[in-house]
Amino acid sequence: MPISKLPRAAAILRALLLAALCVPLWACSDSGSGSSEDDERPSAFMLIGQSDYSEMFSNRGGTTDALGLGQPLGAIATDGEHLYIADYSNNRVLGWNSLPLSFDVAPDFVLGQSDFTSNSAGTGRQQMALPAHVSIGDGKLFVTDAGNNRVLIWNSLPEQAQAPDLVLGQTSFDDGEPGLAADRLSFPVWTQYAAGRLLVSDQQNHRVLLWNSLPDSSGGAADVVIGQADFATAEAGDEDTGLTNPAGLWSDGYRLLVADSGNNRVLYWSQLPRQSGQAATYVVGQSDFARVTAGASQSALRTPYGLASDGSRFYVADAGNNRVLEFDAFPIANGPLATDVYGQNSFTTILKNDIDLDGVSDDEASEQTLNAPTGIFLLNGVLYVTDRNNHRVLFFPG
Repeated sequence: MPISKLPRAAAILRALLLAALCVPLWACSDSGSGSSEDDERPSAFMLIGQSDYSEMFSNRGGTTDALGLGQPLGAIATDGEHLYIADYSNNRVLGWNSLPLSFDVAPDFVLGQSDFTSNSAGTGRQQMALPAHVSIGDGKLFVTDAGNNRVLIWNSLPEQAQAPDLVLGQTSFDDGEPGLAADRLSFPVWTQYAAGRLLVSDQQNHRVLLWNSLPDSSGGAADVVIGQADFATAEAGDEDTGLTNPAGLWSDGYRLLVADSGNNRVLYWSQLPRQSGQAATYVVGQSDFARVTAGASQSALRTPYGLASDGSRFYVADAGNNRVLEFDAFPIANGPLATDVYGQNSFTTILKNDIDLDGVSDDEASEQTLNAPTGIFLLNGVLYVTDRNNHRVLFFPG
């Protein structure tokens, strides 16, 4: 895509990056990836977690430091200025007070650890265990601390290491055991706050919890459960009311998308559920609610994980097919067709890191390939993709 066709914010970011790296545009578009001249896969213009696009090892092939990542899972969080990444295997969240414009810009601070070289899991007010996702809503930061079965909340966006203000899913910051109730969680992996409503994907309880308003104290109970008939059940299900290992969420406070990962589909509610057990409106990735088969096509999914939207289009991180799919409108029927794909050169190819398109996964990554993408976030014309098994975050024109 030529620079003139990029959304303005993405064009500015890319222009700044090119100026910082002092390389011509054509060099960034190919980067020595070995791909053919007619390869039309979108190319990333920035990454975090590796020193170049070919690297693919955890912590840049070394030990934990400020610049590497270890299996990041959920979406990044940014308000266009601050940037936060949940560094899952390193049990921490990295924070930048301004968007980095080169590969080697170190974060300004770390949450969950005492320094950039520590990575031990822990339970407490300033510790984390397998933080799966970060999100921003109404000037607050939310960290889905999966291994501690809780959500941590900062009432204002931190710009240095500081303790969270609230915890949900536990009665105190010192508790970390899983539970099944309106105020308990079992391996939550995604949090979305929009229009005053809070949603949490409670993966091992096979449900999504909804708070109609944000609790003003720790341990507040949810108002609605999705995927189960009540707060006391936690059975994997399908059809239009069930969930199996739900992952990513997207909501504007009025509509809802849920990545029903274990059922190889995304469920869509055209109106945010107001009562527990409410059925979904349409399904993406399957032709009807009775089907849960994995596939690779313009309308099929395999272990979808992350979700993002600008309110018109929506994106699915289709982890099992090593790709991100773009849909140009919200569903008006079951089984809609994707309109674009990232990470693959067609809707039927699924290999990870097939740089030269020869049908074989390569021993390095590139700016066009993905390996189990699990998180996506869209803001100001930039699509941020958490490329989990390549241990990096990529910035694409969105």
